[in-house]
This record gives sequence, C-alpha cells and structure tokens, in this order.
Amino acid sequence: MSDLSCPSCGAEFDLAVAFAHEVDQRALARLASVSVPLGARVLQYVQLFTPPKQRLTAAKKIKLILQLLPDLERGAITWKGRDWPAPLAAWAQAFDQMLSMRESARLELPMKGHGYLYAILAGMADKHEAAAEQQREEERKSAGRAHSSAAPTHVGQLFTGGVTPITLAPQATTAPAPMPGTSPTVRAMRAAIERKKGEQP
Repeated sequence: MSDLSCPSCGAEFDLAVAFAHEVDQRALARLASVSVPLGARVLQYVQLFTPPKQRLTAAKKIKLILQLLPDLERGAITWKGRDWPAPLAAWAQAFDQMLSMRESARLELPMKGHGYLYAILAGMADKHEAAAEQQREEERKSAGRAHSSAAPTHVGQLFTGGVTPITLAPQATTAPAPMPGTSPTVRAMRAAIERKKGEQP
C-alpha cells in the first residue's frame, strides 16, 4: 500500500521515495552552494564510476557526491595520515585532469573510489608547500646578504649608525730629567738666582 498520492494526477508513491528525493535535493543544493561551476565538474566526475554497459543510478550519484561534500566545503582533504589544503581551484584542476585522462584513455574505468582524486590533490598541495618553503628560504638568504653588506665597520656604528672616530687620550707631560751629578741644594740655589735675575729691571 502506497503512503502518498499526487493530488493532480493521482499517482501513488511510497513515503520513503519522498524522503529520498528530499535528501537528493539537499545534497545538490549543498553542492551548488560550494560552487556552481565546480558542481558541474563534480557531476562529470561521478560519471567515471559508471559500470560498463550500465547506467549510474541517481542513488549512486548522490552517494558519491555526499562523500565529497564535507571536504569540498572545508577546503581540505585527509590523505596518507595528514590533512592537506584543497581550495576550490585545486579541486577544479584535479577534476579537469581526471576528465582529460578519461578522454585520452589513461584511466582505468570505472573508478572504484576517490583515492586517485585525493592523490592528485595531495600532490598539488605538496608541490605548493615545497615552492612556498623554497621562496621563504631564498628570502632569508637575501635578507642575510643585505645585512652582511651593510655590516658596521666599527663597534661605534652599532649605536650611532656611522663610523666613530678613534681619539687618543692626551698623555701627561713630564718634567725634563735633571742633569746628572747635580745635588738638590745646588739646583735650588741656581733656581733662586734665575728668579732674582728675572725680577731685576
């Protein structure tokens, strides 16, 4: 016994069919909310799972789409024990690559799972990560060379930004050594005589 019937045509259908149809609509709405152009690629991608000489059922298509949606929505995948960034542009490129391989008969069809797609996405993320690391290393080297060429030539430059001139402290003047053989008394008398001569007009 059917649960529902169409009020217009009277066609009867099972209540489970209505719920299944609602699930299908929600899945397609989620896919469209991620990206309409990308959604078209996803629909082409799931066709790679079509068995030979058969049609891919709607239920199978929705199941495949629901498997991809969480990772499409979060922009990342988990592959080989770690998370990899997977922006929408990367998904589009990976889908296009697989569809191109189908056209050139380089894919073993039908696909059995999403492993090959995820391997492509992880490989793209790994290359991007390696390129970013190489760029950071080159920037560090460039910064090191610039610092070396502008290194201060004197310790004073560390504080003043220029070359600090080195000044020598003045040395204390010392009195000429007395002539050998002259006693202190004789020297004092001679000094007194010289002073008196200087005082005379």
